[in-house]
Amino acid sequence: MTEQTPRLSIQQQMYTRERRGIFRTTEGYDTIAKSGGLDPSFVKKTLHPLCVYDSPAELTASGEKNSDAYPEAMHLLHLEHGETVLGRSVFREADFTGLRSTFFTHHYVIPAGYKADPEQDYRSWLSALFEDSYPLDNAAELNELSRLPLAAPAARNLSASGVLSEMGMGEKEFKALLHALMISLSGKKKVYIALPVPIAELAERAKGLLGVLYSCLPYAYRKRLGFLTYSKEPLSRKGIHMTFVESGSLRAGDREIEKEFVFDLPNGRIMNVDLEGLDQPYLNLAWTNLDNREALERFFRFADVMLEGMDLGKALAVASYHELWVMHEAIEGNEAMLEQHQISVLSSALQYLATPDALDTKMELSDLLLSRFDLEYDKVSQGAIPDEAILSLFMDYYRLVGKLIENKLVGYLIYAISNANKNGDQEAAATLYKGIEREEALGKAFFHKIIAGPRFAEGLFFPYLQSTLKKVPLRNIVPTIVVWGDAYPKVYDYEQLYAIAVELVHEKLSRERYSLAAVNSLFEQTNQLTAAMGHERTGHGAHNLARELERDVYQTLLKRLEPERVTREELLQAKFLSDSRKMQRWNHELSDANQSATARILHVLFQWLIMRDANEDLWDSLSAQELIRVQGIGRGILAEGLKETDFPELVTAFLRGSQFDMVDYDGLIDFLHHQCPLKETIYRFFLWSETNPYFHGGRGLTAAYRAAILRYFKEYDPAALKSRENWKHFFDQSGDKLQAVLKQAQSELSSPLARLFRRNRKGTLIMSIVGLGIVLVVSGILLSSGGKGSADPEKAEVPETSSTPTPDPTIEPGVIEEPEMIVSIEQLDATEGQPASTAVKFMFKDAAACSGFAPKSLKIQAPLSDAVTYSDLELIPSCTSVPSSSPDTTDSSVGSTSNTDEESANTNELDEATSSANPDSAVSSEGGGTTGGPAGLADDAYPYHVAISLGQHVDIPANSMIWVDGSEVALVVKDR
Repeated sequence: MTEQTPRLSIQQQMYTRERRGIFRTTEGYDTIAKSGGLDPSFVKKTLHPLCVYDSPAELTASGEKNSDAYPEAMHLLHLEHGETVLGRSVFREADFTGLRSTFFTHHYVIPAGYKADPEQDYRSWLSALFEDSYPLDNAAELNELSRLPLAAPAARNLSASGVLSEMGMGEKEFKALLHALMISLSGKKKVYIALPVPIAELAERAKGLLGVLYSCLPYAYRKRLGFLTYSKEPLSRKGIHMTFVESGSLRAGDREIEKEFVFDLPNGRIMNVDLEGLDQPYLNLAWTNLDNREALERFFRFADVMLEGMDLGKALAVASYHELWVMHEAIEGNEAMLEQHQISVLSSALQYLATPDALDTKMELSDLLLSRFDLEYDKVSQGAIPDEAILSLFMDYYRLVGKLIENKLVGYLIYAISNANKNGDQEAAATLYKGIEREEALGKAFFHKIIAGPRFAEGLFFPYLQSTLKKVPLRNIVPTIVVWGDAYPKVYDYEQLYAIAVELVHEKLSRERYSLAAVNSLFEQTNQLTAAMGHERTGHGAHNLARELERDVYQTLLKRLEPERVTREELLQAKFLSDSRKMQRWNHELSDANQSATARILHVLFQWLIMRDANEDLWDSLSAQELIRVQGIGRGILAEGLKETDFPELVTAFLRGSQFDMVDYDGLIDFLHHQCPLKETIYRFFLWSETNPYFHGGRGLTAAYRAAILRYFKEYDPAALKSRENWKHFFDQSGDKLQAVLKQAQSELSSPLARLFRRNRKGTLIMSIVGLGIVLVVSGILLSSGGKGSADPEKAEVPETSSTPTPDPTIEPGVIEEPEMIVSIEQLDATEGQPASTAVKFMFKDAAACSGFAPKSLKIQAPLSDAVTYSDLELIPSCTSVPSSSPDTTDSSVGSTSNTDEESANTNELDEATSSANPDSAVSSEGGGTTGGPAGLADDAYPYHVAISLGQHVDIPANSMIWVDGSEVALVVKDR
């Protein structure tokens, strides 16, 4: 505002149309004089926009020239930086030329630091004395004023109700206007009002109405209100909340004002005000005391003090003055109003007391709360149960004043809870306890008071403690007791504590079915009680409670526990069983034989299966019947998920004999078979058993164990010894002792013919050589006679596969056994879009055999190379039509015979024996087909085929081996 900061003097500015001005040298509208403290930019940016006057339409239309007929436009607004601008614009019939009308504006700028008196300032503003003109010849610099010049008092001095009556405003209109103005001051809506008065009197009547409104506005509103006493049209101006307009300018349907507060009094129209919601305490106060300004000012002073330290939003909220008025009336002694609005009044009082230093500056509110608390205390001492809302209020008050009411509040709560218990109102008692729990300091004082004496402890504390412990889970029962014991050691002096603790622990353990995990959790909690033994005041009581809980729970556990239902997981969680000192003490206190037996069983199971420390003394503690029972339970637990680390414990579960040194091998093997989902676990057990002395006898395994192993392979797993994978991963890793048993089992599981060959290996070798020679001779003859005309030279050059059978001694020499299937290998040249690839062609005599042949994989192993498996096979079958055979081809097939049933049986036995003798060998002489010999034989005798493309070029040299679908029998590729 000013060039020199700060200035506390009132500045002036005058504005009109003249020959020249301060900011211009030519004629026109400009500031013609100003105080030296006004900054030129402030004048131009802030004051010039306020220098305006639009003549009323009514007077312009009539051509009125008399300046006195025109209403003055007085305006007041409060700027953002705290300055107050008070000005007036008046109509002048002639300017300096005498030819044109003009207007003259005079401003006072009251600085932000100017002393304020919200009770009187508005009267000075409305009575300010303004200049109507200013000669240009006078000095351009105006005086700075120490105070606002005031005009002489008006001759007419009407009361507030008289002012309203002259304008025809009743209670509804006034309340609506006052309420709308208060809302406007706290928001963005504007108030536009037209008065039913002549245009010449509009400004004076407006100032009269403003005086009434100011007198009914609290101080916070007075400091913000901006007004304009005359405007031709309802125009929104920044900082102006209330505008008096020319009658007839508030037109219905005007979109500029459709959301604003509109009071068109000449036409009886009020817009955007809830006329039905005006029955409110503060509005009623204002109307009732319209002419009692002292009563209103007394309330405003009270409200101003109560709002100290509150935010501006609170001070500008209409609801604040509703509650402040009720509060003021209550303090003034209006008991009826206080009883009617007690909760809201006391709640509001607490809000106003929450500001800094409020207890010293707002003592009336603190006194009000104390008086109501005394009244409520008298009520509960006579048997009343306080309302939850009242209790909450006094708890909030306690947070503010603390020790001032602590002792009395504790007594109040003791009375209240006792009354609730007497009336069986447990809900009210619980509410009271919850309020105490939320206040740490109050809770400490309260519980210290009721625990100190037996009467209050029995009637108030232990029912509360029991209710609290019922709500907490088992894992928190003892910790909760420890917390109470640490805070109030005297609780351990009451027998009720022990009774409640034992009762609730058993109740919660029963819900958990006395599981070992739940019991272990409780015993871990009792360690906290044991830790409290070091406390000088709580040690003895905590020790007794811990001992009593442990003894009672342990004995109940033994009474209810069914050892046969115990799982490995539960045993793992029962860590208390590892505390030998406690277990010895607890078991020593047992007097029931059944409980003692259960204790021994539980102890042995834990040491045996969890600690893996089952020594002789442990087993000697059991009777013969208990021993058998423990072994049965152990077998059930081990069966849950047998692992290799459990093998030593598993052997113990099958020990027998008077010295407990004999193994039930058959039972053990049967257990493994029935309980192990993976046979590999059994194989690992066989390997492990070689290292355990229970399975050794003399120079090898014990006879009974050998017999059990043989029985296992014969009855349960006869195919195991034929699997190369089993030998590779398990059986080949065995020692000599187990290897001998495995070989014996393998031999006993092979066919009689294979066993015969093993017993006469030299004869078998001679027969094989003879048979091989015969096959080679006959094959040569057939090749020389039928293979000369091969139509596919590439195919003739590719080696083919052969499964060379071992000669059957029962077959007559010179007779060639014709195979059911032969296999050839074809190399396919690359074509457009297709690379070169290799195909394996399986040819069949029988169409049914061809149709049923659909392998999912081929495994091919070239000499000195790793086997390669092909699984994404492309099958091209030709199993339906039989091609016509040429006479030559037919002749070439003469002499081929099929195997008889007896020959097939012999061959199968031989195959089985050979395969069993060395399952790891990829070359064997069983199963499958042979190479296709002469071409004619392949074309006519094997008219059906399935070609399998490997999808790539593969070099398959002689002596390569082919397995179909993981078969243990390989086809051997021979040279032609």
